[in-house]
Amino acid sequence: MRRREQGYTLVELLISILLTSIVVSALYAVSRTATDTFNQQQRTAEMQLRLRFAMEQIRADLSRAGYMSTPNSAIDPRVCPRPTTAYQGLEIVRTSPNPTVLPTDNLHINPITLRMTGNYVTADEYTVAGVSGSTVSLQNQSPQWTRVQSQAEFNRIFGTAMSPRLIRIMSTSGQMQFAVSMGGTWVNSSSTGLPTLLLTTTPLVQGAGASASSAGAGCGLAGLGVGATVAPIMMVEYQIGSLAARLGELYPVDSAARAAKTDLIRREFDLRPGPEEVTTAARLVGEYAVDFDATVAYDIGNPTNSIVAQPAMRTLAFGDSNITNLVGSVTGGSARPQQVRSLIVRLSIRDRDQEPSFGWVARGTTSALTRFRVYDNRTGAARVRSLVTEIAVPNLAIRNLR
Repeated sequence: MRRREQGYTLVELLISILLTSIVVSALYAVSRTATDTFNQQQRTAEMQLRLRFAMEQIRADLSRAGYMSTPNSAIDPRVCPRPTTAYQGLEIVRTSPNPTVLPTDNLHINPITLRMTGNYVTADEYTVAGVSGSTVSLQNQSPQWTRVQSQAEFNRIFGTAMSPRLIRIMSTSGQMQFAVSMGGTWVNSSSTGLPTLLLTTTPLVQGAGASASSAGAGCGLAGLGVGATVAPIMMVEYQIGSLAARLGELYPVDSAARAAKTDLIRREFDLRPGPEEVTTAARLVGEYAVDFDATVAYDIGNPTNSIVAQPAMRTLAFGDSNITNLVGSVTGGSARPQQVRSLIVRLSIRDRDQEPSFGWVARGTTSALTRFRVYDNRTGAARVRSLVTEIAVPNLAIRNLR
């Protein structure tokens, strides 16, 4: 009798293969979804990190706007004589031309340029030992001077003949004037000599004949200027743009990706007395930034018919035309940056590339910026993350000018 063999029929094999395929496909789909979700979370975390880093840098610089300087030299009663080039602690203008990639697709994006003036070089001011013509001698026994350890550090603070720097000179009575330093000679704290600064102009001394544009009586330094202080002043600027021509190693090799990459750029300018960029100081503080905007909260003065009631504050909306009227250039205009008490800053940063599965939808006028079109010949859009924060400007507020 023939032995009966056990096994699977063809139908059973086909069913088992089908079930196995379903399980494998399900596992693959779950794995792929988990991987895509993980990658998306990683990219989002990276955007958030870039956002926070950039915003902290902006916060640090805004907190020094007007530091050891003036909110607005055109109206500040302590600035005497008035400089021919007006200086202001804060300035906001719309960036021109608009740096937005594909502006006809990425609607309602109009980034600002933010400029701040103050002492961005040191935390110290230095005491004057005497003034003779355009030469200023500094005291070398002060605690501040012990931190100036070399001629190189001296040059970094006060500039050189090839790279002059604006300095603020404040008299013992609180009057300030501005002059351009061409550097000078450093000596250490144990030297019998004194460090000296060479200025391009002679500081005004009381009784030397202040011009009609000066702030008033007592203008200038008293006597030989002993006890006055000097501090370096420069301008810092933030704007959306590209440094591909200067820092090419930080940009993609692909030409299309390179052209589409914009960043939040921080630049430094020496004032001689007009601004001249310190090209070696430029850096990217927010990679793949696509929008940078700000509005202001400002002091509009005491309530009507009251000089003791708490001053009223007003906050403008983003995009309000009054922002540039209030915090635009004081040169030839009626800007009043001295009234600003805080800035509400908004920064938006995109993902490094478009995501095909993240559909492109044109942005509405009042819609939040959540997606950005990088390439018009590819599907999808890049995800965008934004951060809004309010930053006080204490050096403007403490002067309480209106």
